[in-house]
Amino acid sequence: MTAKQTQLMVLLQDLVLAFVINSAATILNGGFTETGVYLVGMFMAFCINYTAGLIIPVEKIGGGIATALGLKGFAHKLVRIFIINAIFVTIISFTIALINCGPVPNILSIWIATYPALHLVGFVTSVLIEDSCIHLAKTLVD
Repeated sequence: MTAKQTQLMVLLQDLVLAFVINSAATILNGGFTETGVYLVGMFMAFCINYTAGLIIPVEKIGGGIATALGLKGFAHKLVRIFIINAIFVTIISFTIALINCGPVPNILSIWIATYPALHLVGFVTSVLIEDSCIHLAKTLVD
């Protein structure tokens, strides 16, 4: 993939993940209450995810770990995505917990209550959408 195709693929994945993870977090935290609150949460998730992706070389980290484990093919893909997703979901969910709750003494217990479910949702989503996002990015950008 070219650099432009990769940038578009990451943007597409970040948009889908922001929607899916924000939706899952909304459900886990009692359900949909207001459109504005939901949209702000999605916007925050996207911005945090995209910014983190610009700063942290998650693809190199995930791919490096999968390669170091001697994995190839689908196993390599699963471990790479698992590591990348762990990094992103940790950053997104903890940052949004801090934004929504402030630095309260029990912030870790508040955050960890939803983290495993969000990690699972993000991982499954990432596995399912990666190939489609790559294909779409290659189609849209030559």
